[in-house]
Amino acid sequence: MLEIARTFLRMASLLFSLLVMYLVTAQPALALEEALISYAGPSITFLPAEVARQRGFFREQNLDVKLLLTRTEVDRAALASGNIDYTLRAGSTFVSAARGLPVRIVFLSTTKPFWGLVVRQEIKSVSELKGKSMGVPGLLGSQQISAKFILKQNGLDPDRDIIYRIVDTGTRIGAILSGSIDSAMMDYGEAYRAKKLGLKLLINAAEYHGLLAGGLGVNSAKLRDHPDQVRRVIKALLQALRFMRENPDGTQQVMMSWLKLDREMAAEIYQMAINNYTRNGMVEESMLNSLVTTMLAEAGIKGVAPSQLTDFTLLQQALK
Repeated sequence: MLEIARTFLRMASLLFSLLVMYLVTAQPALALEEALISYAGPSITFLPAEVARQRGFFREQNLDVKLLLTRTEVDRAALASGNIDYTLRAGSTFVSAARGLPVRIVFLSTTKPFWGLVVRQEIKSVSELKGKSMGVPGLLGSQQISAKFILKQNGLDPDRDIIYRIVDTGTRIGAILSGSIDSAMMDYGEAYRAKKLGLKLLINAAEYHGLLAGGLGVNSAKLRDHPDQVRRVIKALLQALRFMRENPDGTQQVMMSWLKLDREMAAEIYQMAINNYTRNGMVEESMLNSLVTTMLAEAGIKGVAPSQLTDFTLLQQALK
């Protein structure tokens, strides 16, 4: 009888151990938090976010990030209302914040523009664009502000001498070839494809000026009520910036799949672009003040301090 009791206890102990193991291993994985991040379309400007997505940096931060294609005007309203959580458009977010909308910049990924002015082969100079049309992804977005700067530097009145047309990323090449527009601002990837189809990259905007085009804009309520999630988004983007500098081959693989580039184009664009990104999501205060003041002036906004438009508290915490 004693031996039977011992056997029963051993079996009960074994069953209990198996039950505990089952309960531990059967627990569902922690559900990823969904975060909507808007952008203007696949572009070298927004590459850090795609690197973070493809390389799993968002997932490591327990985030399921959805990149949502929007137009600039829609993006502003959606971010301000909280219908989207974040935007990668730094330029338009600066303008929105300066106009009093409840949004803030919490991370900066670029210091120079990643695009150029593409025209038909017969156009030899910027001055020849007087009276002609130019495609941009949105009014008062970073690319239009950049275009205005280039036009002004070449003696044109950017508000009177050019007709701006809103043309989505990916359709501007066809629009120029069909004659619907005469020129367009295009990111490096689209510009290189345009060159292969016989168009001309007339101006590389990065040689003309600095610009805070890419970053992370956040709805103020999101920033106030969910700082931990915002911090984790920032951490993933910081990982992406570090990966991009330390792993050129891996970065170019992301570029090839996302921007539909061949290996030669990806390598060439990488070399052109890599030093246009920030190293840690921040820029020096003097550069920040200069670039933001210039950007706002182009949008007709004066007397707003850049420090009123940013909140780098969570970024500084992430860097520590």
